[in-house]
Amino acid sequence: MDPDSDIDPDIDTELDLEAPEADVIEQHTDLLRYRDVPITERPIEADPADAADQRRVVKLDEDDYR
Repeated sequence: MDPDSDIDPDIDTELDLEAPEADVIEQHTDLLRYRDVPITERPIEADPADAADQRRVVKLDEDDYR
């Protein structure tokens, strides 16, 4: 992903012809807001699974996770 861009290249940015524009914008905003933080920088002694679990973004209403 380009560090100067807020657009993730893994997310399809092409709009569906039948999709309401407001709905598409809201869905993409949610994706950007709740995106997990990459675990590229972690201490060498940190377990990769623990680091991934600690970096996971959890929605406020997601009670089943914790």
